[in-house]
This record gives sequence, structure tokens and C-alpha cells, in this order.
Amino acid sequence: MRVTRILILLLLLISCGRCDVAEAQSTIFVTRHADRYGTDPDPSLTPKGEEQAHALAQLLVDANIKRIFTTELIRTQQTAAPLARQTNLIPIVVPQNHFDELIAQIRKSLRPNESILVVGHRATVPKIVHELTGKDILALKSSEYGRLIAITLFPDGRSSIVTLRYAPWP
Repeated sequence: MRVTRILILLLLLISCGRCDVAEAQSTIFVTRHADRYGTDPDPSLTPKGEEQAHALAQLLVDANIKRIFTTELIRTQQTAAPLARQTNLIPIVVPQNHFDELIAQIRKSLRPNESILVVGHRATVPKIVHELTGKDILALKSSEYGRLIAITLFPDGRSSIVTLRYAPWP
């Protein structure tokens, strides 16, 4: 797992292009909730989803996460819970239909050299990435869990996106 963390750090540094800029960057990790039971109305995580949530926490425990955002739905909160416990953070809950509020809170929370985790939904992950970077990512498939988008925002307005996986691809 240590190798994975080192690779993430290297990818983020390589994506910045200039080492002097890396000092002031902000990183936002965006992911969909982990695997859940069914779809109605607010299902909790499956045992496989709980494993995915723990894998996410293990991957990000040393990423200097200072804020965690989830929606009001239990699956996003359960996905964030292991990392929240490990980092002693209380997730900020923003209702999934308050997209503009979420983006505003993320932007307001950005600090140089700090990271944020956002746990959203299949439809919102690409929208969050686009709103923060102006760039598009591939839509998530309905059976896809474990894709982690690492967004690096630079003070000059540039951004980079690195796609990682913390759970097996379906």
C-alpha cells in the first residue's frame, strides 16, 4: 500500500509540471459511494462496499485530508466513515440536490497543501469534476465503484486530473 501512496504523490507532482507551484496546490479527491444494496430508497453499503470504503481510507490516510463532503444519503456517509474516523474529521453533509452549494463550500474550503475528499454519486462525480476544472471525465457505469478522481488545482488557475482505482474494476 505504501507503494500506491508513493505513486499517487509522484503522479500529482508530475502533473504539476513545475515544482515551485506544487507548494501552493490544493487537491480534491472525488469518488462515488461504495457498493450498496439495491437502489431504493437509501440503501446501506454491502460487505463488499464496506471493504471498498476501508480501501479508500487506507489509500487516503496520508493524503492530508482536512475536509470530507458527503450527501445526506447513508451510502456516501458510510463510504467516508472509515477515513473520517482515521483522520478525526466530521464529514460535512450537503444534500445531493444542492449542487451549487457543494461547489461553493468546496471552493471556500480550499487551502494550499491541503486535500479534500468528496463522496458523491454516479451522476454527480463527473459534474463536480467539470465544475472545478472545466474538464470532462468519462461517465461512471452503474456497476462501477472504486474510481477516484484526484484533482489538483494550482494558484494560476490551471488544473490536472489523475484517475485512480481503489477497488477492482467490474
